[in-house]
Amino acid sequence: MPRRYRLEIILVVAIVAVVAVYVRWAYIPSFSDRHVEISEEKYDFDVGEPGPWFSAWSLGDGQAYVLIALDPTGDKLAEEIPEAGYRFARAGYGWAGWAASIGRADFVPYALALVGAVCLVGVLALAVRMRPVLGPRSWLMVLNPALFIGFAGDTSEPMGILFLAMALAWGSWVAATLLGVTRPTFLVALWGRWKLFLVGVGTAALLAIYVVVGVGPEQVMPGGGRLGMPLFAYIDHPSVWGLALASASIATVVVGALRRDYAWILSGLFVLCLGSDVLRDPINAWRSAGLLSVLWAFGPGFQVGVKEPGPPRSQIPLLSG
Repeated sequence: MPRRYRLEIILVVAIVAVVAVYVRWAYIPSFSDRHVEISEEKYDFDVGEPGPWFSAWSLGDGQAYVLIALDPTGDKLAEEIPEAGYRFARAGYGWAGWAASIGRADFVPYALALVGAVCLVGVLALAVRMRPVLGPRSWLMVLNPALFIGFAGDTSEPMGILFLAMALAWGSWVAATLLGVTRPTFLVALWGRWKLFLVGVGTAALLAIYVVVGVGPEQVMPGGGRLGMPLFAYIDHPSVWGLALASASIATVVVGALRRDYAWILSGLFVLCLGSDVLRDPINAWRSAGLLSVLWAFGPGFQVGVKEPGPPRSQIPLLSG
């Protein structure tokens, strides 16, 4: 890495480290003891005594990933979690937790935290590597609210952001495949990169088929208002954070339209169409919008292996006439 980037890298690494430690310190301890006990009684599993830094999974969506890590087939999930099919459509993070825990329930809290931390570091490393290509906006990849919210709550966002960034940076079909089973809504950011997009959608579709057969079709689509008419939920549930997210989404649509990048247009519209169930808690909205920071990092029309747009065809000597 050229010497001129070292100060930037040191600053960004420091920010990431401080924020990552802070979100786990601030988010988990106030809930951990009470919710660990409730979760063990409700779901009938023993996770030992994980301590206050490793219990975010006992809250909200994190419960689904714990159950997937305990039972990667989804049987326990189908029994215990509402909208189990919808949750299992993002099973990749839970599967990684299962692999890292080597099948031991008492290792699951540590395994999920470890997977989240590895993904966070992976996004940071990719941002460093892409700095000479993308310029300072490369840091938007890692200075991403969804990355830290997901790490704090032991949910799938850090892994989804990592796979999306890898797919965009390297044209990796492996990353697109893994994205399809980790955070399929982020696949909209691959629109127009058809090989990657279709591989990811195909993988997500295969998992959806398993969900319908193995979990039950009535649980595939969640109830409530996950999506709705553009901006309606932002108006129904106004907040400063919601206004900031709506502004970023509108800017994404406008830039996409000006640059004719449909991935930007569709991604911005997707976030603008988040429904009441999501906007009621702006943290959930920012989790869902994690793809926007990645798109802004790469810029509209980014092509793998192309640092800057080339000269017009008429200015290339062998092609100018």
